[in-house]
Amino acid sequence: MNRRKFIKTASTAAAAGFVLPRFSIAQSRKSANEKLNVAFVGVGGIGAMALNGMKSENIVALCDLDMKYSARNIKRHCPNHKAQIFTDYREMLDKCKDIDAVCVSTPDHSHFKITIDAMSAGKHVAVQKPLVHNIWQCRELKKAAKYHSKLKTQMMNQGHATEQIRMLREWYESGVTGGVNEVHVLCGGPSWWQGKGTPYFVKPKVWPLTKDTPPADFNFDLWLNQAQEVPFHRNYHPLAWRGFWDFGTGMLGDWFCHTGDAPVWILDLKAPSKVELIDRKGDFDPKVFIPDTSIVKWTFPKTDKRDEVVMYWYDGNRPLLESSRPKDWDMPKLPTKGMLMIGKDHTISTGVRPNFEPRICDKKFFREFFVNYKKNNKNPIPRVREHSIFCEWIDAIKGNGPDCQGSFDYASQLTEVALLGCLVQRFGGSIEWDDAKMSCKGRPELDAFIKEPERKGWESLAQRPWDEQKPWWKFWGK
Repeated sequence: MNRRKFIKTASTAAAAGFVLPRFSIAQSRKSANEKLNVAFVGVGGIGAMALNGMKSENIVALCDLDMKYSARNIKRHCPNHKAQIFTDYREMLDKCKDIDAVCVSTPDHSHFKITIDAMSAGKHVAVQKPLVHNIWQCRELKKAAKYHSKLKTQMMNQGHATEQIRMLREWYESGVTGGVNEVHVLCGGPSWWQGKGTPYFVKPKVWPLTKDTPPADFNFDLWLNQAQEVPFHRNYHPLAWRGFWDFGTGMLGDWFCHTGDAPVWILDLKAPSKVELIDRKGDFDPKVFIPDTSIVKWTFPKTDKRDEVVMYWYDGNRPLLESSRPKDWDMPKLPTKGMLMIGKDHTISTGVRPNFEPRICDKKFFREFFVNYKKNNKNPIPRVREHSIFCEWIDAIKGNGPDCQGSFDYASQLTEVALLGCLVQRFGGSIEWDDAKMSCKGRPELDAFIKEPERKGWESLAQRPWDEQKPWWKFWGK
């Protein structure tokens, strides 16, 4: 199917508002023992996580732009697969009529277009983090998910399905912290320039990059997706795209969705009044390359449920500022990775990986608190089967569980906070955020990055039924 035909078909279907997935109210629901038919867009690299997470279901289609790079994952996770193979996901959506759900594991800049097309085709969708590449896309996917309410959505953010994040929220809601006014989120430095066993991943010394010839089996035009035209360079694929603003969102867009997940969810952090760049280092050209280290600060105004909260982000193994040392911190050194929620009475912390090693500072107090918490926790937050985002998504699709906690409704909130940090990380200074107008007060030059231009021929849906103030049935027949 050619691009024009797919866009026309997807736009018409969305405008009709009547594209329903196989597990919709329009058809009989499968039992818990029946398997979903799942397609995967992007099966190299992180795509292995999706393949492994969905191994209980039927793999019916695999789409990748570089089958040589993805061959190992295909062999390992589906050695005897009978899936159809594609390089263009639009052709896959057109030809594979039995797809129930789609897993998207592609570079950040291509998440939105693939996801919105899959939803318009009536497919449940799970997307790697960060959800999208700019703030406008966050808002659009949230509205699209609400409109396509029968579709189950999920951001592939492993930590959000864990036992630990639910414990952390239960601890906070018990009142043990005494209220949180300060949060610190930390991670290590970037890995995209470190080689990973290949000499290609070396940070360029000059700009613009010299033009390389794409590998014979790699379609660079499809890889660019909605991003603007640039010459192919071997640094872009398969990993170092993370270090370029045109395609990636760096450690902040990637790892904040892990280590910042708990405080954003627990404290309901959104719509900051101000975002500031405190420090950055190692950036050759901030318009092109993502910095190697940074410190970013968000200020979230007081709500009816909590006081004002300030949150700091550190990457590149940056230590916490000594002036922010929690009064109850009971270890010799301050952490360089993880998360701290500093309360008036107690501090909650986690370790390097998403929500690992959750604890309350002051070992003696924590031991006593944890025993009583386990005895007295009468209304625990429901746990996820196998603590797996994929099990949660599968169960939601089949109607065997509630909607996903990491659905696009929440994932857009988490990603938008991260992307606001990326704006000041990239352009410096501070921004006063007008959430209702989706703009930075006094900085109109940032508008083009809040909603990035879409490459000609790769525009997203021309018709957006969720922007029309009409019920779905009024689109029928038009």
